Amino acid sequence: MKHLDTLRAMALGLVLVEHFGGRPLNELVPIGAGSVGVGCFFTLSGFLITGILLESFDARPSAKGAVWLDFYARRMLRLMPAFYAVIIALVLLRIEPVVRSWPWDAAYLTNVHIALGAQDTVFWSLSVEEQFYMVWPFVIAFAPRRWLPATILAMMAFSLLFKLGIVMGGFDPRSATRLLPGHLVLLGAGCLLAVVSYRGQSANCFTWYAGFNRRAFTTAAWVAIGVAILSWASLPKEGGLVRYFTNDLLCGTFYAWLVLNCAIGVRGPLKGFFDSSVLQYVGRISYGLYLVHNWMPDIVTKFFGPMPKFQAAPIVLVLTFGVCILSWHFFEKPVLRLKRYFWNAPLDRPRAPDPERGDRVAVSSSANAY
Repeated sequence: MKHLDTLRAMALGLVLVEHFGGRPLNELVPIGAGSVGVGCFFTLSGFLITGILLESFDARPSAKGAVWLDFYARRMLRLMPAFYAVIIALVLLRIEPVVRSWPWDAAYLTNVHIALGAQDTVFWSLSVEEQFYMVWPFVIAFAPRRWLPATILAMMAFSLLFKLGIVMGGFDPRSATRLLPGHLVLLGAGCLLAVVSYRGQSANCFTWYAGFNRRAFTTAAWVAIGVAILSWASLPKEGGLVRYFTNDLLCGTFYAWLVLNCAIGVRGPLKGFFDSSVLQYVGRISYGLYLVHNWMPDIVTKFFGPMPKFQAAPIVLVLTFGVCILSWHFFEKPVLRLKRYFWNAPLDRPRAPDPERGDRVAVSSSANAY
């Protein structure tokens, strides 16, 4: 659904607020704008990838190897060309810390490097997702379908215990916020949503989301995000069991609810906002924007020299969007056409879906979190 593109744009906007908004603006978002944005991307990723894998493996149960090959090939075509192009450009421009950390970045181990004490960069979340993509297809392929919900819940429980161990053991909190185990709750929330909504070899069947279930999930989502906001507003930025132990569980509930409603299609007063063609376009190019945005200030400084933020901001903004728009139309989209050579389970259905009448919601199999 196109509303998922709007959700991507909103998530990216929160990341931009954290990175460029400055202290006064960030203090207006007590739950941490960047954390919310990246967390939403994780939940969306878990939902989309799980639905694709469930349909793909069930459509070709005797060809698991071919399904893996096609899945990884399609993921590589979507994620790696732009990613490696950015790394090469940053190395050639001698932008720190990539000029030193690029072997870790290129291997999708940025998050491990950061946990070992290296400088933080936006590539860490891409490393988390790529590591998840390497493991999750094996779980979907071999775990009995009836055990998948329990498997996901166990995975989420392990993530909570991992974070608790980091906090109680006095380790660097970045190990909890950068390594893959620390984000299995958010990824798992999306995975669980996809599994619950999988019916008869068809993903995205939201027939369960009606009546009491709809009211209960909506109430739980808003209560969860309310508790999360209150806890973040009342706790110090570093430390605290809520921040590292329960926050993802609370936020993951809300993110899953958001993803679900965007997949179905937002209705009511906010429909016009989610129908915005501008936001949907930003959502489609959000991967490139995420890759580029945090490096553009350094690039502008390198070529134009230091300048006040109010002067640099419009230059950074125009260059960031300009580069990403060109990349999308003349680099990323042409590469994506190669996906047609790799099989994928069909997910498209005609007419607008409605879970109240039992429809399955079609989500493009080429959809990605960013």
